[in-house]
Amino acid sequence: MLRETMGKLCSKGFDKGISHRKVPPPVWCPLRCTLDELYNGVEKTIKFPGGRMKLLPDPGVIAPNADPETLVVEIPAGAKNGLKIVYPRRVILDDRKVPRDVIVDVIEEPHAEFHRQGNDLWAIRKIPLMEYVTNEALTIETLDKRLLTVPKIEPGCVIEIPNEGMPCWHGIGETGSIFVSFEVIYPKNLSLTREEKDELKKLLAKEENNV
Repeated sequence: MLRETMGKLCSKGFDKGISHRKVPPPVWCPLRCTLDELYNGVEKTIKFPGGRMKLLPDPGVIAPNADPETLVVEIPAGAKNGLKIVYPRRVILDDRKVPRDVIVDVIEEPHAEFHRQGNDLWAIRKIPLMEYVTNEALTIETLDKRLLTVPKIEPGCVIEIPNEGMPCWHGIGETGSIFVSFEVIYPKNLSLTREEKDELKKLLAKEENNV
């Protein structure tokens, strides 16, 4: 499939060229991405409505795009919230002759488990009491669906997993870390017989003696 060439990535202001002709304002396109998509990198499309807004062909593509009203956007792995991707002089509005820039504004959507801080990922994993008590180690799933095994730590403590966080999208710097803590979920309305309670007391007493 033919793809649009990558627009200019920028996180700062735009260069101010010297020109006597008034430059028309750009067309802003917010583009929502999940944290998983930003971790792995993703190709997304923006559909322009046509009519009063016409998408111009990409001068870097020799063959014409299969869909002239669709802009294909390549989001690099590790892209940050607020990243601006600029496609210079790509849109004409209301049949005017002066093309406008298209600015794609990357918006990071909240994740159910991870909270991002720079290139680091923070998570509080809730686990059932049975899993916490019976397992020698605990697991956490990464954004690319791998399962990492980590030592069992006390609830509330934080463990760092180096080089498993967000990649550095501009290729400079190290991959971030995952910082994870565990919150034990105790069963509600636990009903035990007298014999089960006595057995549980013995087990807990034995565990306390081993500390």
